[in-house]
Amino acid sequence: MCRRRHGCSGPVRDLLISLRIEKHWKALAILIGVASAFDFWDHVSRPGQPFAEAPYAWFGFTAASSISVWLVAFSTSRLLGRLPIPSLAADTAGVGLGIAAHLLVTGYLWDRIFWNGGLHFDAVALPVAVSCLLYLVFRGAFAAAASLYSRVGSKGDEQ
Repeated sequence: MCRRRHGCSGPVRDLLISLRIEKHWKALAILIGVASAFDFWDHVSRPGQPFAEAPYAWFGFTAASSISVWLVAFSTSRLLGRLPIPSLAADTAGVGLGIAAHLLVTGYLWDRIFWNGGLHFDAVALPVAVSCLLYLVFRGAFAAAASLYSRVGSKGDEQ
């Protein structure tokens, strides 16, 4: 199935199957990607700003940051999911830790690699709290949409 649909086989197929990424994590990755694209455009579209003068470097920082936030959030939630806590709590903590990791560690790493090493992330607690709250809203909306889709899909099957 994977070979026909995705063109992968062997170890790649095994890795994709073993990850079993839930749909809400895929949707979150898309949401982060879209938000990051708008943030990138906002930064590089300002004439005379350093971001506009080096759009490729800023793109590298933005892409690496987005990917690392998602990977830390996903990985942390997977690790926390092994504990006897509700999965929503593990996922929410993962998102918070992904944002915190970006503001404390990975953001500075990507800044030094792709940018000029001069970015400063002052606050940590407020962005982490806001991202956790937004994630809970996202999960609520995702669950509502999935419920609605399942009801609409089942009505279409009956006819």
